[in-house]
Amino acid sequence: MSEPRPNFFIVGAAKAGTTTLYDYLKDHPEVYMPTNELHKEPSHFSNLISWYKNREKYLALFKDAKPHHRWIGEASTAYLTDPAAARNIFNYDPNAKIIIILRNPAERAYSMYCWMVQEGYEFAPSFEKALAIEEKRAQKRIPNFWEPQYYYNYLYFRAGLYSEQVKRYLDLFPGHVLVMTFEELLAGVKTDYEPVRKFLGVGPHPASPEISNPSLRVVHPALQFWMRNFNNWLAERRGFQTKEQRDRLILLGVRKQKVLPMRTKTRASLLEKYRNDIQRTSELIGKDLANWLAPKTR
Repeated sequence: MSEPRPNFFIVGAAKAGTTTLYDYLKDHPEVYMPTNELHKEPSHFSNLISWYKNREKYLALFKDAKPHHRWIGEASTAYLTDPAAARNIFNYDPNAKIIIILRNPAERAYSMYCWMVQEGYEFAPSFEKALAIEEKRAQKRIPNFWEPQYYYNYLYFRAGLYSEQVKRYLDLFPGHVLVMTFEELLAGVKTDYEPVRKFLGVGPHPASPEISNPSLRVVHPALQFWMRNFNNWLAERRGFQTKEQRDRLILLGVRKQKVLPMRTKTRASLLEKYRNDIQRTSELIGKDLANWLAPKTR
C-alpha cells in the first residue's frame, strides 16, 4: 500500500479565511489535513520559505490519513504569492485540486499587517509606515533578523495583486481550481460550504459559525517584536509541540480587543492603486468584484 500523499491544496490568499476553511475541512470525515496548527502551513512547494523542505518529512505529515479520506491536503498561503509554487505543485501532481480564497486586497493587506504585529513579526508602528517601507523591503533578503517571516507577508500591497497569482494556477490546473471570495466563504457557513463540497465531491458536515484566526490589538508592536524573539529562543531550547505552547509569551502583549479599523484615506488610496488589478482579476475568474472598490459603509 502506497503512503498517503496530498492531492489538494488551499493556497491562499493569506488573511482571507484560509484558516477557517482549514478548520472545517480537517474535521470532515472524508478529508485529512494535519491537525496540529504548527503543521497547517508546511510550505513545502515554496522556493522562498519552507518549514518542511525534505520530501520524506513533508509526506510524514500525512501518514495518519486513512483509506476513507478521499482528499488529503494542506493550507500553505505562501503558495499563492510565491511565483514558483504553482509549477512546483504541478510537477508533484498535475491532477491536484487547488482552492483559492480572495479578499478585498486593501482589507487583506491591513488584516495581514495587524496579524504580523500581533504575532511579533512586524516592528513598523503603523500600517501606513509599513506601506511606506515596502519598496525598501522588496529589495531585501527576507527572512532576516528584522523581518523573520515569509517574504511576501511584508509586501502588504504587492501580495494583493491577485491577477497574476491566480492566472498561474488557472493556466496549470484547468478545471481543477476553485476560486472563492471572502464574502462567499463567510456565506458558506450557512450553506455548509456547499461550493467547496461540490468541488471536492464530499458530503455535508456541520460548519462552525466562528471565523478562525481573527486579529487583535496589542500593547505595542515593538514589544511584540522583542517578545517574539525571546519566545523563539525559548522554543528552540524547549521543543514546544503545539502553537499554544510555543506562543504563550506572545499572548502577554495581546489585548482581547478587535483591531481598530483602517484609516478611510489609506483604504481609498490603496483601492485606487488596486483598481486595474481588481478588474483584471474579475475578468479572469468570471466574478463581479465591483463591491471591493465601493467606499466602506459603517
